[in-house]
Amino acid sequence: MEKYAKNIILFLLLILLVSGCSTNKNSWLSRNYQALNTRFNVYFNGDVSYNDGLKNIQRAHKEDYSGIIPMYPISVHSNANSAQSNMDLAIEKCRKAIKLHSIKVKPQKNYKRSNSPEYKLFYNQEEFNPAMKDVWLLQGKAEFHKADFLGSVGTFSYIIRHFESDKNLQVTCQLWIARAYGEMGWMYEAEQVLSGIQQNNLTHTNVGLFAAVNADILLKKHLYKEAIPFVQLALSKETDKYYKQRFSYLLAQLYQKSNDKKAAYDSYTKVINLNAPYEMEFNARVNRAQLNQGKISDIRKELLALMKNRKNKDYLDLLYFALGNTYLQHADTLQAIENYKLSADKSTQKGLAKAATLITLGDIYYTKRKYVLAQPCYEEAGRIITKDHEDYNRVSRLGEMLGELVVQNNIVVLQDSLQRLSAMSEDKRLEVVNKIITKLTADEKAAAEKEAKEKQEAIAEAESESESMGQPIGMNNLNRLNKKAIGGSTGEWYFYNPNAIKSGEAEFLKKWGKRKLEDNWRRMNKSSSVFAEENTTKNETVKEAADTTVNSKAISENKRPEFYLKQIPVSAAQIEKSNADIATALFTMGQIYKDKIEDVPMSIATFEEFCRRFGSDKRVADAYFNIYQIQLKSGNQDQANVYRTKLITDFPDSKYQKILSQSDYAVRLENMYKEQDSIYSLTYKAFNQSDYKTVYKQVAYAKQNFPLSTLMPKFLFLNALSIGKSDKEENFRTALNDLLKSYPESDVSAMAKDILALMRQGKEAIQGTSGGSLLTRREEKSVRLEDNKESNQQFTAEKDGRHRVLFISQVKDGVINKLLYNIASFNFSRFMIKDFDLVVSKLDSTRNVLAVTNFESYDEAVWYLNSVSTDASLMNLLDQYKVQKVIISDKNFALVKTTVNLDDYLLFHGKIPENKQGTRVVLNTPPVIEEKVIANDNSTKPVEKKVEPTVGKTVQKPEEKRETKLSEKPVENLSVAKAADKPIEKPVQPQVSATKTQTVSKPDMTVQKVEVIEKETPAVIPAKPKQETVVPLFKGLFAYRANEPHFVAIFIVSGSIDFAKTKSAFDEYNAKNYGIMNLKVSLENMNNQKMVLVGPLNDAQIAKSYLLRMVKEKTLYEGLKAANYRNIISTQENLNTIVQKNQLKTYFEFMQEYYLK
Repeated sequence: MEKYAKNIILFLLLILLVSGCSTNKNSWLSRNYQALNTRFNVYFNGDVSYNDGLKNIQRAHKEDYSGIIPMYPISVHSNANSAQSNMDLAIEKCRKAIKLHSIKVKPQKNYKRSNSPEYKLFYNQEEFNPAMKDVWLLQGKAEFHKADFLGSVGTFSYIIRHFESDKNLQVTCQLWIARAYGEMGWMYEAEQVLSGIQQNNLTHTNVGLFAAVNADILLKKHLYKEAIPFVQLALSKETDKYYKQRFSYLLAQLYQKSNDKKAAYDSYTKVINLNAPYEMEFNARVNRAQLNQGKISDIRKELLALMKNRKNKDYLDLLYFALGNTYLQHADTLQAIENYKLSADKSTQKGLAKAATLITLGDIYYTKRKYVLAQPCYEEAGRIITKDHEDYNRVSRLGEMLGELVVQNNIVVLQDSLQRLSAMSEDKRLEVVNKIITKLTADEKAAAEKEAKEKQEAIAEAESESESMGQPIGMNNLNRLNKKAIGGSTGEWYFYNPNAIKSGEAEFLKKWGKRKLEDNWRRMNKSSSVFAEENTTKNETVKEAADTTVNSKAISENKRPEFYLKQIPVSAAQIEKSNADIATALFTMGQIYKDKIEDVPMSIATFEEFCRRFGSDKRVADAYFNIYQIQLKSGNQDQANVYRTKLITDFPDSKYQKILSQSDYAVRLENMYKEQDSIYSLTYKAFNQSDYKTVYKQVAYAKQNFPLSTLMPKFLFLNALSIGKSDKEENFRTALNDLLKSYPESDVSAMAKDILALMRQGKEAIQGTSGGSLLTRREEKSVRLEDNKESNQQFTAEKDGRHRVLFISQVKDGVINKLLYNIASFNFSRFMIKDFDLVVSKLDSTRNVLAVTNFESYDEAVWYLNSVSTDASLMNLLDQYKVQKVIISDKNFALVKTTVNLDDYLLFHGKIPENKQGTRVVLNTPPVIEEKVIANDNSTKPVEKKVEPTVGKTVQKPEEKRETKLSEKPVENLSVAKAADKPIEKPVQPQVSATKTQTVSKPDMTVQKVEVIEKETPAVIPAKPKQETVVPLFKGLFAYRANEPHFVAIFIVSGSIDFAKTKSAFDEYNAKNYGIMNLKVSLENMNNQKMVLVGPLNDAQIAKSYLLRMVKEKTLYEGLKAANYRNIISTQENLNTIVQKNQLKTYFEFMQEYYLK
């Protein structure tokens, strides 16, 4: 009985003890009990899972030793997939620990110690479980390593706010926030966070992390020399073996990049002594050998010794590449080329190492002006590297540019060869052809033997390895090595292998050509289907069906003499055509050398060869003028005068003679360069205001005074568009064809061709009937069978994904072309050339549908309709013909094409609450999905009201900040609130602190008078501007004037800019996508600040459209990699206010309120 009583007492004491340790109590016992329970239970399991995830990331990481390796493997974001489950489990455990073990209640106050600073700090804290800060930190790091960088920023910011007393923890969280910003590409934010860290708050526990994060940011900005001291410090503080090896190798690379050969040599030696993984050690040995200051024979001997090692069989390409580098360093280019060729040939992985070899080899050929040899190197390298590669844009551009040259060069070489064969006797011809066939057969046989030999060697190696391990070879090993023998991936799934994807894409293009991503993409002729996406010629279906037969015949026919003999031109007509092909190819090559490659000697030589061989060609005058321009630009006035004289005397009726023969031609040329931009700007403005008479007069003035202007195609295009707006369709068609005839290669010619194609498409669509032919019904049935799965689905109100705008009308056949042209004209003058596709089709027996496709979301489609509403003439036309405007997603449209009709969708669309009153839009409002691209502070709204009224649907206001529960993670502090508005994958530079600047000079928009001898068409003098409407100023500084010309400005906050590269990229982008606007790119220098200006853009709407698309084009920012910069849109007046009053930060608030909502 006494024992029983003791047990009861012990049990009651235990219950009392446990109840005293509850999270609802705050005592020394409860705090330490919950900390113990947290640390050695839930937190322990989460930490184990987190560390397992880190190891998985390290194992999954495939190092690219051809370039500078990143500080951390997570910088290759796809590696996070390998740790997804581990990090999810760690986060789950952290949330569980927070829920079960967090102590928020205050302890009983000790009034005796209430005045003690230490006690005040303790009593005022929000979390009393001492282990909870480690839980929150683990959660943030787990989120970071599952590539949820923005989520991790929110968690670390929460820790900073709620654990203010722990300075060491605060610094650690700031460093992790900087890392997250760096991974998202927000370098400015990362640098701001790092600069805000107090040096005296650094301790031995986080100084290594501080150095590593600084190094990581600098490496991402390609500031390699500046990163060296931080990598050194990070290495000295690192204790983990994996990162010690990694940082050591990285440091050696940075020394090598900085040309500190001795330090690099010593660092690579340290890597070798660290017992690093074999691949890292091998690359360290190879790189160290290249740094050897001894004789080339000694270096070659060292590398050859590595080649003989069987373990290096798969690394022969790297060894030959290193040997090629060594020869190149010793100025033996011939031997370097031979070794680079061997490197490319010996490559087994076909990966980035081969790409590095090909790029280096291509650069050598390009420097030596052997463009035909350089092109395949760039082309193949471009298929290997991905868009993340630092050389991707340059290599892709060179591959494409030289590809155009090679096509024309091949035409010249082939036709010259065929003509030489044509001049031979039949016996001699047959002899040459038989030699070609014999060589082709021998080459194919040698290639087959080589492939078989490599396969046998791989199988033998597999058998040898299996025997040494005491295991049978097995099918898995055999398959693996068979893949290896033919250059395949070692067990890597296709869609995880970018190289395999690129190769597959190339094979697809060879077989199918370029196809739109759509249902039934194999079927070339879909013109008879309902809502046809393409209109094709009648023989395309036959052509597609015959593809396989043609390919199989080609394989056998190239071994027969007749295959080659029938290509030889024999008759006079065939030789004439062959000469015409050569002439066109030579002239095109001259233009490519001049305008794209900018090889002046080759351009002059090619044009001169063209003139020598084809003196009667009508393009000889053009060739002479091209040479004249080249010589003039090069400062060779005497040579320029030679060709000026030829143009005047030999071509008296040419457009060149009219201006070059005048005594004041030099003055005229100078005036042309001064005036043409301002006149074109006024002409473009007149077109947008539907003042077509002014357009005609301005174009006539330009044609008479500046016939040689580079803007003449743009003038003629505006003239043609004005005719289309105000004259007969036939006259419009004639004007477009005249433009194409006079300037077939101009940037606006592509738009002219598109409009003509759209006009033809409109006619073809109108000729259809609702019932359709037998072919139509069969294809519709085929579509229904193929899309059976989709047809069973229901309409959705989803707003993400692709959408289109339908313009539905009951107009007569002759009017649909007018609608088509006006909408196309609107698109061409407001947006990029390739932004939106237009498709015309029959809805039923009475209604037509004109569809504008390729919107990224519902919001972007709404924005497009909003833009349409600002064009008065287009809106009047739509109202006149009672055109119904409908937004529909591509998914819903797929259903419309099958078992349901458009009326069903309209009924569904009307049932959505927000659509019951029709499509409602906000004037001048960009789509939400794009809105995130430009990041700014979530500033408080200004008191001033918008000048522009809004109608219909309003944009949701940003959520107000609120206190978040423990289980939630607010995005707080350290510029994090603004980060929430930024996209993770494609962030663009957000706001900056104000910088001291100077006034930007306003471009001269006036038209200067030109002294003319002959009677000329006078330039239209713009009417006196109306008195400017007074508008309220945002914080007394900035005015919103939507209809004034705008500029896109890139403010260079810090760092350096390669303006030549930036200007070249923007000029190419503008010519391709905004050819009609004649945009200029300039660099304004303002003391220690620089600003790139792009413009002028006609109004705020067009400027926003330009900006929101510009920020998606990574190629535009290649020259800005070493700079921190900010994108803005502004009028000239506001730009001057920014630089005069140093109010860039305030302007971002203004831009957020008036442009980005």
